[in-house]
Amino acid sequence: METGSLVSAAQKLSITASAVSHRLKALEDHLGLELFVRRSRAVFPTAAAYRYFAEVSEAFDRISAATRTIESVGNRDLLSIQSTSGFASRWLLSRLKAFTTQTPEITVTVASSDGNGVSDDGQYDVEFVRGIDVPTGYEGISLGKEKYRPLIAPDLLETIGYPKKPAELMKMPIIVSRRCPIKWHNWLESAGVEDPIINETMVFDSSALCLDAAAKGLGITLESSLLSAEAEAAGDLVPLFPEYQSVLSSYRLVWREKRGSEPKIRRFVSWLEEQFRSRDETAEGGTRAKESPRQRAQADEMAG
Repeated sequence: METGSLVSAAQKLSITASAVSHRLKALEDHLGLELFVRRSRAVFPTAAAYRYFAEVSEAFDRISAATRTIESVGNRDLLSIQSTSGFASRWLLSRLKAFTTQTPEITVTVASSDGNGVSDDGQYDVEFVRGIDVPTGYEGISLGKEKYRPLIAPDLLETIGYPKKPAELMKMPIIVSRRCPIKWHNWLESAGVEDPIINETMVFDSSALCLDAAAKGLGITLESSLLSAEAEAAGDLVPLFPEYQSVLSSYRLVWREKRGSEPKIRRFVSWLEEQFRSRDETAEGGTRAKESPRQRAQADEMAG
C-alpha cells in the first residue's frame, strides 16, 4: 500500500520480491479476498485492501511505537499517566520530580486528554479525571475540592480598578476556557447578575493557556484554585470576588482495580497520598495528618 510495488516493498523489508509476493498470496488465500491487482511492475489495491489497510495500519503504528518505547526503556518499569494538559502543566509536572527522584527505576510518560472520563481501552496505568465518581472496575482517590473565581493580573487590575460589583465584569475583557466546568454565565448568575452577557476577548481549549493569558494582562479568566495556586503564590494573578466562589469536586486519580497491586501503581498512589498529607500538615499544623486521603475526601464531600 505504501510503495505501490512488490520490488519497492521488498527493498523496504529487506527481503526478496518473490518472498513478498508469496506472503501476499498467502494472506489473500487466508482472507478469501483479492487485495491487489497485479499489473506488470505495479500492484493496485482493491476496495477490500483500502478497508483492511485503514484498520491494520493503526495497529502497525502502535506496534512500532511500543517497539521504540521498549527499546529505549529496556527493563525499566514504565508508568503511563493520562490527564488534561492544564492539570499536567499547572499541577502535576511541578510535583513529578519528587516522584521520579524517589523511583529512579521508573520511567514516567504523560498523555493529555479532555479529563471527562477514563479511556476506553485502559491503555494508561493511572488517569487523572475531573469531578466524576470512580467508575465500576476502578479504584481512586480524590484531590479534594476546587474553588472557581475570576482571576486577574495585578497590572491589569491597577489599570481598570477593582470592580464594585460582579455585574461590572461584563464590561471588561473576559478570557473563556472551554474546558472549565464552571461557565462564566453560571458564575455571574450565582453572584446575582441577571441575564449575563460577557465580553469574550479570548477563548482557549486549555486551562493553562487561559491562566497564561490572564497573567499577561490579556483579560480576566475564571479558573480553578488548584490550577492557579502557583500563579497566585507568585503574585502573577489575584482573585476577584472570592466571596462568590463556586466549589466543585476536584480531580480524581483512578486506576483499574485488578491492577492496583502492581508495584509501580502502588508507589505512585502512595506518593500522591504523601503529597496531600504534607499539604494538610502545612496548612493545618498536622491536625488532619492521621486521616487518609479517602477519609479526607469523604469529609470534604459531606461538608460540601
